Amino acid sequence: MKSAFLKHPLAILAGVALGVLLGLYDAPLSARLGIGSFAQIVAVPGQLYLFYLQMTVIPIIITAIASSLGRLMRSRSSAGLIKRIAMVLALCVMVMALTGMILGITGKPGAGLDENTRSLLSKLISSQDKEGTSGVLEISLRAGRQINLPVSGPSLGNFFRDLVPSNIFHALTMGSTMAIVFFSIIFGVAIGILKEESASLLISLLSAIFEAFQKIINWSLYLLPFGLVCLMAAQVAEMGPQIFMAMSKFIILYTAGTVIIFIAATAVIWFRSGIANPFRVLGFLFEPILLAFATRNSMAVLPSAITALDKKMGFNSTSVNLTLPLGMTLGRFGNIFYFAVAAFFVAQIYNTPLGLIHYLIIFIGVIFGGTATAGATGIVTLSMISIILNPLGLPVEAVLVIFMAIDPIIDPFRTFLIVYVNMAATSLIASRDCTNPDTREAATLRVCVRESRDRPPFLYRRDGTFQGLEIDLLGEMARRLGRSLILEDAAALDYGEERWPQGRADLLAGLIVKDQEAPPGFVFSRPWAMVNGQQGTKKELCFLLPAESPAAALIDGILKTLNGERFLKSRKIG
Repeated sequence: MKSAFLKHPLAILAGVALGVLLGLYDAPLSARLGIGSFAQIVAVPGQLYLFYLQMTVIPIIITAIASSLGRLMRSRSSAGLIKRIAMVLALCVMVMALTGMILGITGKPGAGLDENTRSLLSKLISSQDKEGTSGVLEISLRAGRQINLPVSGPSLGNFFRDLVPSNIFHALTMGSTMAIVFFSIIFGVAIGILKEESASLLISLLSAIFEAFQKIINWSLYLLPFGLVCLMAAQVAEMGPQIFMAMSKFIILYTAGTVIIFIAATAVIWFRSGIANPFRVLGFLFEPILLAFATRNSMAVLPSAITALDKKMGFNSTSVNLTLPLGMTLGRFGNIFYFAVAAFFVAQIYNTPLGLIHYLIIFIGVIFGGTATAGATGIVTLSMISIILNPLGLPVEAVLVIFMAIDPIIDPFRTFLIVYVNMAATSLIASRDCTNPDTREAATLRVCVRESRDRPPFLYRRDGTFQGLEIDLLGEMARRLGRSLILEDAAALDYGEERWPQGRADLLAGLIVKDQEAPPGFVFSRPWAMVNGQQGTKKELCFLLPAESPAAALIDGILKTLNGERFLKSRKIG
């Protein structure tokens, strides 16, 4: 397609570069055109593009979480995945809090500032008194009211109360992300314990809706370069050089910490992906990275992040669809890291001595404060820092003005960390798709054959090798997957035995009849043949795949195609 170049990384980078140039030269360009601000005018279509992305977020959250949980609840291994999600997200939260604290202690962002910098910061803080109550802070709070954001002080009690929606339709209307996620979790669990027919119907419906919204997102990628021009121009024009210079040490330190976390997270994703070339991994992650910086909205990046891990890198789609929406909502890693560095900055500019108990308060506070920012933006996000500063006896309102002033610079980095660390956490949780052509083991289709007895033309041995219809079918499946077929003998295994070679086979074969429950940890594939049983009954011949196998959908799709082509028609089926 000719328009495919719009999705090329070079086109996207060109959009970013042009947006930055427009933002830097906004003043002279606006003067030449005789308008107030050219960057603010082009920001309008950029906002429309952002709204288009956000339009898909809530449907994707509901369908991805509910359908994934529904499948998990019907799998005997669901408890293991949910346990992994909880453990990995909790570990990442603690690591981000500790990393921010270490950076704040060693980097000393608020210590050693020169006299001019302290004078400028003091002037900015004291400027609030010139306008009466709160000054700049009051202006921002009034702006918060205009978009119906909560303006009261942060409260963990309110955070937990907002978790359970009294009216899900009101939560959907207001975009209450935490409440929507909670509802999706409960809904998915309920689907998982329904009867087979009802559960399958709902899961199929939700999966279809999810795929439809992913298609909508795919259309938007053709407009991504233009959207980035508009968004970046407004964002760069918003930055003021004076406050940037005054807070340069804090900004540089936070940026350096972001780079360190980026390198570590990339290493995790690369190792877990199994892709030999790390630059190829970065190529897959390029789009969500740019979207995170451009949109400053982690939920708007969610569809792109899911596509990168699932479709491009081959991680298990069920795990990705469940973990990423949960992580984007509850794993506010960028905010946790930011609050940790900011807490030490405030303590240092006020020369407050800190002991072990203060470090413990900061550690617990940044975790709760960062988590409490789920679904919040702007002043509401920044105000959560009071959860850390109040117990330390440090002023909140005065320093909040400083953080508000540099927020246009810091916010893209916070959003990036939320997105990127969640993607790294998801890669630790989700298994790899053995059918991904970019993985190290993707050149083979490994099949463990359970030979019950010779039964031509289906399966028999000749000269010590497997032959027959089933082997021909497996060979054609491997050919269409673009890899070689490897057969392993599992003749000693009984059908109902739990010691199946799950870790060393992509699927199990050998005249497997779907006439009872699948063995623990396995699921049946689509039938590949029907045979006549006793008393005229029909029996389905299937393959067995490991439960939650990312290859299941692809293998079923190939079997459906081969059945439609009547691949086995030339042989007589007995």
